[in-house]
Parts: sequence; C-alpha cells; structure tokens
Amino acid sequence: MQAGDNKDQILTAYVDGSYQDELKRYAFGCVFLPPWGSIYLAWGNGDNPETVSMRNVTGEMLGAMYAVRTAMKNGFRAIELYYDYEGIEKWVTGEWKAKKEHTKKYAQAMREWGGQIRITFHKVVAHTKVEYNELADQTAKRGLTEGKGIPPVKMLEELETWN
Repeated sequence: MQAGDNKDQILTAYVDGSYQDELKRYAFGCVFLPPWGSIYLAWGNGDNPETVSMRNVTGEMLGAMYAVRTAMKNGFRAIELYYDYEGIEKWVTGEWKAKKEHTKKYAQAMREWGGQIRITFHKVVAHTKVEYNELADQTAKRGLTEGKGIPPVKMLEELETWN
C-alpha cells in the first residue's frame, strides 16, 4: 500500500508538546503512521504571550490540531490520535470545561473538524516507553529549536521521514 487515494483509510498520529522556559517557547511534535507503513514527522513552535503560560499543553493542542488538519489535507476519512495530556480529548468531548480563550478555540476547532473527519482519541501514559509517543516527545523537543513557527499543513510525502 502507498500514498494516494486515502478516502477509505485511517491515519494514526502521535502528538506531544514541549516547553523551554529559557526560550519562553512552546512546541509540538507529530508522528504520522499511514497505512502504507512509512513514518513521517512534523513539528513547529510558538511564543504567543497569551498562550505561553500553558507551556507544553499549548504545544500539545497545536500538535493535535496540526495532526487533524494533516489527515484532512491528505484525504483520510479518520484519524486515530494518540496523546498523553488528557485535556486534548476532554476539552473536545466537554468532559472538561474549556475556560481559557485558547482552550475554547481548540475545542471548537476540533469539534468542527470532527464533522468532516472521524477523530478517535487514545490516551497514553507519558514517558512509559511507548515507542511512537517517545518519538513524538523527541520531535516536540526538536520543534523548540528547529521550528520556525507553525508550519503550513503538508502532504505526508513532503514531511521528513523517520527510519
């Protein structure tokens, strides 16, 4: 199987966030596992004063949104989203009330996109040697120093591959 018509396919993505106090910057990392077996990486960062106070959580929200938008751009019908911060799912489902402006915007965007693509959330425990979650963590750390803001959403084949 290879890239191409993905309308009947499911994309798996692991997302994580990172933060570095010295830089006052948050970042995200995404690991994409499409059905054809390749592994793709994406990352980005930000330093918005309105969202930097949530540190790595802001990064993880950005990663989740980037992953969903990537799945949509690549024509997938569904995404399996793996994350380690429980708000990623609970703000979207309403189990947690989104109180801050940026958590409200995150939840609203994810709900809207959920009308266009099926999003299934999977909580993993952080730092427990779950291979792709650890890779998402490493990728988010790369985002702190190598990222140049939030990158445009791309086709999977345009992203960096991981061996």
